Amino acid sequence: MLGEIRGEVRFKEPLAFHTSLRCGGPADIFIIPQDVDDVRKTLMFADKEKLPVALLGSGHNTLVRDRGYRGIVLKIEGCLGRMEFHGEEVTIGCGAGLSTMIREAAAIGLGGIECLVGIPATLGGALAMNAGTHDGAIWDFVSAVYFLHPDGTIGELKPAPGFTYRTFALPTGAILLGVRLQLHRKPQKEILAEIRARLKHKKVTQPLALAAVGCVWKNPDYDHAARLLEKAGLRGKRVGGAEISAKHANFILNRGGATTQDVLGLLELAFDRVHNQTGIRLTSELRILGE
Repeated sequence: MLGEIRGEVRFKEPLAFHTSLRCGGPADIFIIPQDVDDVRKTLMFADKEKLPVALLGSGHNTLVRDRGYRGIVLKIEGCLGRMEFHGEEVTIGCGAGLSTMIREAAAIGLGGIECLVGIPATLGGALAMNAGTHDGAIWDFVSAVYFLHPDGTIGELKPAPGFTYRTFALPTGAILLGVRLQLHRKPQKEILAEIRARLKHKKVTQPLALAAVGCVWKNPDYDHAARLLEKAGLRGKRVGGAEISAKHANFILNRGGATTQDVLGLLELAFDRVHNQTGIRLTSELRILGE
């Protein structure tokens, strides 16, 4: 059945090649689907062989354990990347880059979603993590989501009153395929000026050029995780090759040769120190795969 997949099928693929922190072990089976039919075939094979399936987008908020993943990793980034604009809405596949979508929308005078500028994620990853900033998150713009049932049929969910990413749940075994977002007409110069300003701010305040992951911790109510980490004296703190950024304390860097165990040790140290000093229990935003 794997031989019927038109995309790439690899075995024992190092997942460090596919995450921003550049650490972690291999996936038993690694598939880069060419289209939705490849995703269907992957799910059928996984069901037949009783194998777990993990989705991977750009890998920016994913941490893979050093022993790797015992199952199938389905890399969606680049696949399912089609986007279509209709009026003030865009329908877009979950493998498309969030930044690419924002640029394409700006080119035709559609904005309103500039709060997401500079977030390194696919649409699928952004939805899964509810990517956003203090002034907005991606679920604020969702009109509908599209997904693949395990039986190969395509389903659609639309927001209802009280619908948020925290209450959203796909059917068991379903794979998110795409989303429809509500944008707004705005003067192109205004959109581009805001994009430039936000990117400039990120460049100054975040370690964008390094092997890094962030933001690592969710902001607790009425405070900022970065401030708590800084107050606890954690800027620049290292465990092995992993380091809490001295530029932005809610980022972790791979300074060279870091293992996932180093990163997990740094997370534990940060959690304990902030909790001991403030009583606040920080919650990690990282998705951890593997054994």
